[in-house]
Amino acid sequence: IEFNAEGVCSFCTSYQAPQWKGRDLLEEKIAPLRNKSGRPDCIVAFSGGRDSSYGLHYVKSVLGMNPIAYCYDWGMITDLARRNQARICGKLGIEYIVVSADIQKKRSYIRKNILAWLKNPNLGTVPLFMAGDKQYFYYANKLRQQTGVPLIILCVNPLEQTHFKTGFAGVPPIEINEGNTYALSIANRTKLASYYASQFLQNPAFVNSSLWDTFTGYLSYYFIPHKYLFLYDYIRWDEQEINSTLQQEYEWETAKDSASTW
Repeated sequence: IEFNAEGVCSFCTSYQAPQWKGRDLLEEKIAPLRNKSGRPDCIVAFSGGRDSSYGLHYVKSVLGMNPIAYCYDWGMITDLARRNQARICGKLGIEYIVVSADIQKKRSYIRKNILAWLKNPNLGTVPLFMAGDKQYFYYANKLRQQTGVPLIILCVNPLEQTHFKTGFAGVPPIEINEGNTYALSIANRTKLASYYASQFLQNPAFVNSSLWDTFTGYLSYYFIPHKYLFLYDYIRWDEQEINSTLQQEYEWETAKDSASTW
């Protein structure tokens, strides 16, 4: 984050209101891929959160497509999310594919990196805690190859900005490239890798059994093809409609210790 002479931050000066591409363009994109025989014609990444839950509902019930729901379980999916996943897939009558990592190993990697971080706390290395979930891009692409389904849909909330993943490492906020929120230039990818290499040298505790998993997560996030359709680039994020749809049509469960549906 940077501040100008008037004390206004860079996020305020660079802010642009969301511009939705609209339902018409969305229909134009998916029309050639829609399978009228009822066979699967898209894969929807499905974490069980409200973004992807409403997205799956929209793809099936509004767009009339035949999705496969896909989830990569890296050890941090809650029982609450699992129940909501079951409710929605059961009601919609769609196939649900779970690719599971070695849960015990993944959780041990998180623990090792948090303990390592505590030896030398640095905001730039916080993303190491979440490095283990990035292989979901790899398995999404692999599932597309295995099923022959051409389209992968991601339901990423446009309000969920994660510039901290690179910003605290000294790399400017992630560059947007035709809807691909995970793009970085080669120079910035190199800069990010150099930053982590320097942190590992300063804090050898990061050089542990999680290292290969972290590296493959980095490759999955920044290097493999991300040819996906981002649903919320086309339709407006309407909090009230999303909450009411999920709760009324699917008896969507929320956490008992919070009033939030997040």
